[in-house]
Amino acid sequence: MTLKASPPAKARLATLAAIGVIYPVAALGAALCATTMFSGSAYAAEAPAAVVQMAKADAQPVSFQKKTYALKGSVTVEQRGNRTVIVFSDDFKTKKGPDLKVFLSKHDIANATGDNATTDAVRLGALQSNKGAQEYILPEGVNLTDFNSVLVHCEAFSKLWGGADVS
Repeated sequence: MTLKASPPAKARLATLAAIGVIYPVAALGAALCATTMFSGSAYAAEAPAAVVQMAKADAQPVSFQKKTYALKGSVTVEQRGNRTVIVFSDDFKTKKGPDLKVFLSKHDIANATGDNATTDAVRLGALQSNKGAQEYILPEGVNLTDFNSVLVHCEAFSKLWGGADVS
């Protein structure tokens, strides 16, 4: 059996090799390591090799749901060493907006609105791109079990694009 890595996966593996990260390719297979463990180069570039570990095997992708505008793709929560990472899938896509941010919300997606999206929420950062894979590291001290969803929200105009339940 021959496994082929996509160009983005090859680039991520090259980055990992350059910073000296070693992982169990023989035990898990190159395709699994490239797609599950390292879904974006932003994490690999900023994490010291000592904390890089495989994500939990039970991490399941959850599809985004539309509120105001369509969101394609899914989100996965991964545990990497002592970090929790919110990972948007390679096929993530949504409409561009003037001030899109990613939040963890205590509301589930069915009850989240533009008016309550930021209430008791944690801002993970600006949406990195309106398409493609991206990652957001939970700040220290934030417990994911205190939140129900990941939201994409236009903060300037209080418009909730959509999101996904993570609880």
